[in-house]
Amino acid sequence: MKTLHIYPTAGAIRNRHQEFRDSTALLPTLMLIDEFERRAIVLPELTMVDSLQRVLLLQEATRFDSFEGLKIDSELVQFFTKSDSILKFFEELIYEGVSFSDLVDGDAYVEFGEHMDIVEELLENYKKLLIARGLTDRVFIPQNYKLNLGFIDSFDSFELHLEGYMSRFELKIIEEIAKSKPFTIHMQTSKFNKKIEKNFLDLGIEALEEDSLVSFELQSKKVISTEKNSLSIRANILSVEERLSQIPIILESVQSMVDGGIAPEEIVVILPDESFKETIRLYDRFNNFNFTMSFDYSKTKSYKRLDAIYQYWQSFSDESIFLLKKYGVEREKLNELTPTQKLGVEQFSLLMNTFDLDLKRTVVQDSWIHFKRVLSTEQMSLENWLFLWLQQLSRLTLDDIRGGKIPVMGVLETKGVAFQGVVIVDFNDGVAPATPAKDSFLNSSIRKSVNLPTKNDKEAIQKQLYKRLLEEAKDATIIYSTSNNRTPTSFLYDLGLEVGKHIEPNLELLYSEPSQIVNELDPVIENFDAKAITWSATRLKTFLTCRRKYYYSYEQKLKAKEDNEINEGQFLHKVLEYLFKEQKFFSSVDDMKSKLYRLLDQLLETSSPKIAYSKLLWREKLIKFIENQVYHFKAGWRVVERERQIIGEIGGMRFRGVVDRIDQTDTHTLILDYKSGSIKEANRTKNLEKLTDFQMSIYSELLKDKYQNIELAFVELFDKGGIVPITLLDEKTELLFDTIGELREMKQVEAERCEDISRCQYCDFTLLCERGNYL
Repeated sequence: MKTLHIYPTAGAIRNRHQEFRDSTALLPTLMLIDEFERRAIVLPELTMVDSLQRVLLLQEATRFDSFEGLKIDSELVQFFTKSDSILKFFEELIYEGVSFSDLVDGDAYVEFGEHMDIVEELLENYKKLLIARGLTDRVFIPQNYKLNLGFIDSFDSFELHLEGYMSRFELKIIEEIAKSKPFTIHMQTSKFNKKIEKNFLDLGIEALEEDSLVSFELQSKKVISTEKNSLSIRANILSVEERLSQIPIILESVQSMVDGGIAPEEIVVILPDESFKETIRLYDRFNNFNFTMSFDYSKTKSYKRLDAIYQYWQSFSDESIFLLKKYGVEREKLNELTPTQKLGVEQFSLLMNTFDLDLKRTVVQDSWIHFKRVLSTEQMSLENWLFLWLQQLSRLTLDDIRGGKIPVMGVLETKGVAFQGVVIVDFNDGVAPATPAKDSFLNSSIRKSVNLPTKNDKEAIQKQLYKRLLEEAKDATIIYSTSNNRTPTSFLYDLGLEVGKHIEPNLELLYSEPSQIVNELDPVIENFDAKAITWSATRLKTFLTCRRKYYYSYEQKLKAKEDNEINEGQFLHKVLEYLFKEQKFFSSVDDMKSKLYRLLDQLLETSSPKIAYSKLLWREKLIKFIENQVYHFKAGWRVVERERQIIGEIGGMRFRGVVDRIDQTDTHTLILDYKSGSIKEANRTKNLEKLTDFQMSIYSELLKDKYQNIELAFVELFDKGGIVPITLLDEKTELLFDTIGELREMKQVEAERCEDISRCQYCDFTLLCERGNYL
């Protein structure tokens, strides 16, 4: 009897081959589920549309009036980013047998029905364009297929080793085959598999026992065997501070497993976030790892060179010019080309060959030949051709040919595969299981109402894979990091596990030579005399927030690297200083708006699209501020000082500062501090013992003898644009005096690193402190 065994991954088939390696029995016929689904059906004599061609045709299908109602830009570059989600939406609906009217019955908002009408018209237009060209799309396979009886009749029976989800269309195929041939399914049930279990129940299969290995036959609808899953998870759970600190733990865990008798090929490293492979490869100096998911061609220098050209054509900015230089592109030669020139693919080829299309690499050459053939009749601008070619290249991967024995893979690659040793990294919330991309069209309630897989259903598939992998492993290590407020995944508790033990990694494992860095004790500021220092609010805040940062900034006088980025806060302070230098108050919103906008243009030349965008954004975000300022002036306030420098003594210590603005009426004085960011910390009302920002208390003490009836407030430049009075000023000033008293008593200062490492993310001294991405 000839049986076809169907498996979910190539790894599962390799494992099956290994089992028969030393056997004298005939090897059964094995096939991947993707290949089985392709061969089990036949389609009309239509050619499958190419992945790039389908986007161009879908873009063409948007050319009808009501499409604007979806608020989706139909220009090529912008549309390209949306096209993938549109096509996936179509595919999911048709493969799950859900109609647009089904969706509208589960209406979520008033315009939903109108939007679905537009999307349905888009699908019909796309279908007509395909048919007119003798093409079809995999989206329409469920509407056009027939069973391939020649293929099906070549086997006496079928056995599917299932792990994961099957769409209703896939279930329909195997159900139709089961009408004429025995079709057995083997799977593991668990609380994470309820969705697929329910689908089998709808097909008439008996209820499957929970947490078991089950086999059932579709033709008879009978359960053949049930074996209770007696395996449990025994895993070593570890936490480290920094994400990169997981790498030496991976190396130590793998070595421990090998020392314990597990063959390297039987150990797997699982990456919930597959982009982490690039970092791990940097430290794999002995080529122990085999990255089965391959490497992205988009990380190569050749790709980045072409991308630099495209970015230059989009902005002509200083950053893009720097990238051209970095990747060896001659700007003079590039400037001879006209990005907007309309041409065909052959002309594009001739023009761009000068800049090296990397066609010596076989995978690129094959893709290029296909690209030219499929798009041979298209005409578009040079920059759009480059955009499409970059999109094509971004799909390419390069195999890992270094010969490592220990597989590194994503969790979905492990379907049907067991390993004796398992190491999982990044076991953090939002990473494991990976959160599915946000659905642009349907929310979870609509999905649930029409029985489409929800976000929870998709995460459950991954959870089942992790569960089985860990159960079948003899030795397992799970690692997660805690920096940047990361937390371990709550999925740990679903598996019956607890949070891990925090450990310090052995960083020596990452380098080919012993580290030359001598671990120093925390620096000490000797003969510290707070009374000899002229303090600012910023200096005091730095001292209270992080003594190490204070040491580097004020004792060592280390400066952060200068960059050419605009400091938004400083620039807007400058604009407002000039604004109120010209005029002490405004009685008209239009007048203030006109003068402020003019200053924005005068003080910052529009030298790049980025700056132009920033100015447009500021104009929009400052509207509320302008309206509130006019209302403030109508109450009688007038600007009397701008950027007023003040200096004086508080509690026996010298302080200085610069007040953004001072306003007065006939009877009162208002001290104002501009804030382009959040005022939450500076204006806190709870946990005052944690307060580090004493700016307003300092201003109050230095100015109280110079003005009567002083009030202090923050001006929110963005957000609501209002004037927000300082809260609990007396209590905060009392805390300031307590802090001054403590400072005056200090004779030396130990420059410890701060405890809250979330502060380190944007600190200038991350590298010196060995925090963040410092490895």
